[in-house]
Amino acid sequence: MLDDVLTAYDSAWNEPDQAARAELLMRSLAENAELVDPTSGHFKGRDAINRRIAGFGDRFPGARLTLTSGVDEHNGFARYAWAINAADGSVLLDGIDIVERDDDDRLRRIVMFFGPLPSPAE
Repeated sequence: MLDDVLTAYDSAWNEPDQAARAELLMRSLAENAELVDPTSGHFKGRDAINRRIAGFGDRFPGARLTLTSGVDEHNGFARYAWAINAADGSVLLDGIDIVERDDDDRLRRIVMFFGPLPSPAE
């Protein structure tokens, strides 16, 4: 089930206005939250994560991030799948996020993985 915290976080990726995006991140991220991106590295704190997300629209003009699965959650950790869709609906990139929550259920850590899982032979 997608709760208010995950809804706000994922909505931040589609929000072009920095102030509105900061509000979504305030509701969804712990103050010292960390985003671990497989291509860009670590981003620590809400402001750094906001700056990382700000470049999303520049990298993928007209694209939208959408969730493509439900949320699997236990013991303060959750995982879910997502896709970045171009304006024409085609998938540009897909992946999963693994998130860890803090004591008030906001996200403390988001670890992103891009693409499908490799086969056992890889």
